[in-house]
Amino acid sequence: MRAPIWIAAGLLLAACATRSPEELALESRVAPGALQVIDNILRHEGPPPPSPPLVRELLARPLAAQDAAAIFGRSAPAALLALAEPAPPQAGAPADIRNLLEPYLGELAEAQRVLRAARRGAPLDAGALLRELETMLPSPARQHEAAQNYDAAQIERATAMFLEANARLVRALRGARDRIRFPETTQRFQSTIGTVAIGTRGNDTHGADAALIVDPGGDDTYERAPVAGAAISVVIDLGGDDRYRGPDLAIHGLAAIFDFAGDDVYESNGPGWGAAFAGASVLVDYAGNDVYASGLFGQGAAAAGLGALIDLSGDDGYRVRAAGQGLGLAGGVGLLWDRSGDDRYAAGGLRDAYGRGAGLSFAQGAAVGVRTSLGGGIGILRDDAGSDDYDAEMFAQGTGYYYGLGLLWDRGGADRYRAVRYAQGNGVHQAVGVLRDESGNDRYELTVGVGQGMGLDLAVGVLADMGGDDRYAAPNLAQGSATANGAGVLIDLGGADQWRLDQPNGWGRVDWARGLPSLGLLLFDPARASFLRQEKSVAAPRAETAIAHEAEGDGPCPPPDEIPAAAGITLEAALRALGPGLVSGSVDGAVFRFALERLRRDVESALGELPQEDFDVAWALAAVLRCALVGADAASAARMWDGIERLPPATPFAGAIAGALRARPAPAAQMQRLTGRLAVHPSCGVQVAALSLARTAVAAQEALRSSCWRLQSRALRLLNELGVAPENLDAVPQFLRQAYTASSAPRSASSRRSTER
Repeated sequence: MRAPIWIAAGLLLAACATRSPEELALESRVAPGALQVIDNILRHEGPPPPSPPLVRELLARPLAAQDAAAIFGRSAPAALLALAEPAPPQAGAPADIRNLLEPYLGELAEAQRVLRAARRGAPLDAGALLRELETMLPSPARQHEAAQNYDAAQIERATAMFLEANARLVRALRGARDRIRFPETTQRFQSTIGTVAIGTRGNDTHGADAALIVDPGGDDTYERAPVAGAAISVVIDLGGDDRYRGPDLAIHGLAAIFDFAGDDVYESNGPGWGAAFAGASVLVDYAGNDVYASGLFGQGAAAAGLGALIDLSGDDGYRVRAAGQGLGLAGGVGLLWDRSGDDRYAAGGLRDAYGRGAGLSFAQGAAVGVRTSLGGGIGILRDDAGSDDYDAEMFAQGTGYYYGLGLLWDRGGADRYRAVRYAQGNGVHQAVGVLRDESGNDRYELTVGVGQGMGLDLAVGVLADMGGDDRYAAPNLAQGSATANGAGVLIDLGGADQWRLDQPNGWGRVDWARGLPSLGLLLFDPARASFLRQEKSVAAPRAETAIAHEAEGDGPCPPPDEIPAAAGITLEAALRALGPGLVSGSVDGAVFRFALERLRRDVESALGELPQEDFDVAWALAAVLRCALVGADAASAARMWDGIERLPPATPFAGAIAGALRARPAPAAQMQRLTGRLAVHPSCGVQVAALSLARTAVAAQEALRSSCWRLQSRALRLLNELGVAPENLDAVPQFLRQAYTASSAPRSASSRRSTER
């Protein structure tokens, strides 16, 4: 039965629509300890992977994630923002374009020198990266290559120098635009950075071979190509309806396009328009109704560098196949900033191997890490004005995945947001996702769910709408929802709002996991809000006062298959291939049998062959290792237990081992030795598993002195099950004392089990 308790798993707050977020003092209304759960768990699982410090800060302070201005201010380089500042006309004598370029070329050469010095190892294989970007995101191997072989601080320094040089020149050109003397015919000359081309006021065509192109006007055509090997490519166009086409990607290079006026078209079937990998790429369009089209990776996308697209005015259209419109991969800051106009943002998706209902967009304020080795970057889409349309599939519209920070910040207009899943203020696996809309009558639609202020697995998801008559629609796991100790927050401070949710998993309702609470927070105006369940009007939701735990348990092992085991593959390849099938329930029998036999034959050497920081491998291993031990004959099981005992105590596969031992324990004496080794593992999660396997009051009493709340919680539950009183609760937080020293400990409810991978 559910045990009544004072701290609710979820939280609903009704507030006056006229009060500001600061006046609401949200933190004082949240149950003590609930805001620190993510931080406590993460601090006891080792240091975070390389990732933006801001991500870890917001995971420790979930309610601070609603402050989009602070996130933007800390993420966007000051030198980049200078490129968007007004530049009023300036009086003065006529100026020759070559005289203006002379100091600028020297500054670019110095930035190039610093960028070259950033390389610490083998150069990136630009061809391999471009081939990957035909069908997928840059691979984990490619992102690791950038992280290991390039000095991030040097790239940042070179980027700042590059941006500052361009800001000075662009400001001078914008201020003295009508007084600049250009030649009557096209000119080309050599400089310290490469070829410089100066166009005419006619309709010119410029190739991709020049390091710098300056064109005074006309309807021009620019052929673009990737910039690699610390090269520089800059285009400055002062007027005309121009067309830019071809891949536009900086691969350890510095690239920029500055277009001063005209209705322009930017077209690429591949990456482009503010896309960078271990370098910087910036596109600033100052006026006109423009169209941007990209394949994979574009429109403000970066890994190990900076990719930015800034459009200052006009009704613009943005379309990306996937991976862009403000995307940050490992070490990258990706920004799309549109200053005004009624704009349209559309993102398609890559095929999802797990069949979750749509494609993988990774767009519109998204950040994605390489689980479990590299955190994501920072991805921001900011739109300052206009009534805008946002369309995407999965992982979009303010979403972060694995130590990434994704932000969609819309500052005005009646907007419409449409997506499928993992969207609209959604953090997934130790990440932060934020959607903030400042005003207007807005519409938020999810066709599957998991979003609209949703935190999944130690992640923070925030949707904050600060005004207007809004409509929210989602089937499930949305609108102030969380699973697995996440924090999901939805704040709407004004207007006559309508909330539609088909299933009960939302509106502030969440369950405990890992023995600790999740946080679901819905802030609304009760006088003007209406709620619908499957299109039928229902009463406003109320916070629950009882604790329920997310259901736990192992999935079934696939049935034995009599076909021969697959040959010619490695265990690593087998586990990668089995992952999607283990989720869908349809595995390749031959591959599965190979993996079982390999683990039963020599588990010690089999695990030694596997990469230690690869989530896809480790996740599949947990299921396959358990099934291998459960289905093994007596001799094979004994061989597996002995092999496991020979592994180093700090093995990264200890979690999978604990799960296998839970399903089929070793003989008593050997089991005692195995659980003792797990108990000293550096991961608190593994220590919790060891305590569950050992089930001794002595170990539980010792665990109460730990600073890890997960371990304390399991110890309290175990003591309750054993009928033993806790000896010392001094280190245990008050909310755990309240929850687990009652006469009957809360038990797992029959509520849903999260299947979000």
